[in-house]
Amino acid sequence: MKSKPKIAFFSLTSCSGCQVEALNLGEEFLNILKYIKVENFPLIKERKKIKKYDIVFIEGSPITKENIKELKEIRKKTKFLIALGTCACFGCVPKMKNYKDKDEIIKNVYQFTKKIDNFEIKPLKDYVPVDFELPGCPIDKSEFYWAVCQLLAGKIPKISQRPVCYECQLEENECLLQKGKICLGPLILGGCGAVCLKSNLQCDGCRGFLENPKTENYIKILEKHEINKKDFEESLEIFGLK
Repeated sequence: MKSKPKIAFFSLTSCSGCQVEALNLGEEFLNILKYIKVENFPLIKERKKIKKYDIVFIEGSPITKENIKELKEIRKKTKFLIALGTCACFGCVPKMKNYKDKDEIIKNVYQFTKKIDNFEIKPLKDYVPVDFELPGCPIDKSEFYWAVCQLLAGKIPKISQRPVCYECQLEENECLLQKGKICLGPLILGGCGAVCLKSNLQCDGCRGFLENPKTENYIKILEKHEINKKDFEESLEIFGLK
């Protein structure tokens, strides 16, 4: 009898939201368990010793020496390493400190700073080879299920290069950019179902840029609607895209 693939989930510095979203699959998540052996999942069972795995999903940002050491050790022990969520893919909210004086910021948070790691926030791929990135803050559970199925079939998933605007139009949402509001939809990778736009909220870019974003065209639209370019640049800081 062929053994089941060994799968593990690890969290670096994160809110664990991507793990929660995976569990939100409910019955579909239980169906996946029929075909895999989960060796580590912090919200279900956690083993401190790192073993050998077939697929590892890592969420969170490596922001401490311990995080970076653990990440490199995991990479040595797995066939496929998947960056799970925007923190792992791009840096997300923790990366906002990169755009300020991080040495001054840390003094406002901690009384004693000498033993506090204060690295530049970088994505996983800056430290180790990453086989696939599944962005989102948090990830989309349906897309996660699709990606797992692809991986179990021996395929590296590939997300279609369609902007959020594509999904927004399918939903017949009103275009906020045309109303003079900053919305990153034309530049950002779709796959979220335009969930923010459904609530009349602008896209802040949690899924990261398309492979070839038409930034120059976007800037022209901003100028047409007299939108401050500085406000646009600051909006890119929210999820670490600047």
